[in-house]
Amino acid sequence: MISYQSRNEIQTHLLNLLPHQIEECKECDELPAPLAEFIKHNYQAKFVCYDKSSGCIEVGVEKQEDINSYPEIRVHKIPLHNAVSKLKKTFRNSDLDLKFYGRLLAGQGTTTRIDDVVLV
Repeated sequence: MISYQSRNEIQTHLLNLLPHQIEECKECDELPAPLAEFIKHNYQAKFVCYDKSSGCIEVGVEKQEDINSYPEIRVHKIPLHNAVSKLKKTFRNSDLDLKFYGRLLAGQGTTTRIDDVVLV
């Protein structure tokens, strides 16, 4: 299925949704799947999880220094109390990123699979 969305609607809806997803994380002690996908995409992370004991979102990013060795994963911690502001700073406006965000938003709460997003 194809979803038609405007760039401004995607940005506005996604940035307005972040505080609600962070609150959900606090209440349920786990990251909502769309939030985890958003963080993975923006940080180009290998993993994302919520550490209940520290109240932080942990983001594992691979260091790209030496190709001949095993990859080293660097863990960044984002405290929930300032996660919204940090995550808003990672928002990207390229067409590919907006289409990714649009698929996240369009697929949220529905059983219909969104294969493509057309930016209008």
